[in-house]
Amino acid sequence: MRQAPNAKANILDRLNMGKRVMVLAHEGQWSRVKDDLTQRVGWVASRFLSDDEPVAKREAPEVKETVEVKPKISPSIIIQRIIAESIAGYPGTCACPYSTDRRGHKCGSRSAYSKPGGYAPICFAGDVTRSMIEAYN
Repeated sequence: MRQAPNAKANILDRLNMGKRVMVLAHEGQWSRVKDDLTQRVGWVASRFLSDDEPVAKREAPEVKETVEVKPKISPSIIIQRIIAESIAGYPGTCACPYSTDRRGHKCGSRSAYSKPGGYAPICFAGDVTRSMIEAYN
């Protein structure tokens, strides 16, 4: 996901195949999308988008005899998972102010979280919105 509709624009986030997004607009061969989970908005090359379900979901065998019951996950666990996934998606070592660099020093104001533009990892529970928790499934 990029900041502007071109291949040289800053990368905001990396979206895995099968990631659900909402298309907000189109501009040439680019689509402006909103990530259902993180609520981030950015641009993705339209060729990477599809209306189809991911192949893994489509080809799963259908079982009618069993009823799938999903365990209820507490919001605090979901918040921890959202933060962990966001930090894991950052390619460097200084995603958050409390992260440490390769030498073991705290990142502080050198972190991606502390710098405007570019990556904006979710580092704190207060950054997670109710809609992000509801979208996490």
